Amino acid sequence: MNAPAWLTALVSALMIFVAAYSAWRLAISRVWDRATDHEADILHLAIGIAAAGLVADWAHTLPRSVWTTLFALGGIYFAIRTFRAWADGSVRAKLLAHTACCAIVVYMFLAGVAPTTINGSTAGQYTMAGMDGMILDETITYPTIGLIFVVGLCFYAVSVLNQITPLSTETAEPAETGTGGLMLAPRSVDVCRVVIVLVLAYAILTKLV
Repeated sequence: MNAPAWLTALVSALMIFVAAYSAWRLAISRVWDRATDHEADILHLAIGIAAAGLVADWAHTLPRSVWTTLFALGGIYFAIRTFRAWADGSVRAKLLAHTACCAIVVYMFLAGVAPTTINGSTAGQYTMAGMDGMILDETITYPTIGLIFVVGLCFYAVSVLNQITPLSTETAEPAETGTGGLMLAPRSVDVCRVVIVLVLAYAILTKLV
């Protein structure tokens, strides 16, 4: 896929913003006496940093093996939490989404999703073929799985957008933690979730097309 450099920079910066915003939510929730979904915020923080490095070299942080291990452990944690909360439909759906998200990120690291090595193209083609120092931008392994994940991520993004309560009709939600306050900007978490899944789909597609 021929993607302009500014788009890659924008997408990676957007992920850094999501990570920073999630960290801010975790830090400010007690100061403002507001409850927050700590599991979602921590997951968004980690994915924001990891996904930024999958899109742009300048945002690279931890080695791929470390990120893979962290998200594999996170997926196991959320899978156990899903099993234990299976009777509660609303909680189960959220935890299933967290589990699936961790699994997709693990796939991305194992399958070779990474910043392109060819400026403006991730089509997996040889440049300067037959010449010394030729450049190769490799496509991901198991592309069919990647395509399935892309379709699933897009459908999930639409589903989340469809469930976001309009500002004029939203009612205050009780706190889920022990802070005793109202939820801290619950719609913003859904917006971050949509941004994340669309960026993950974009990162996979740039290596498939």
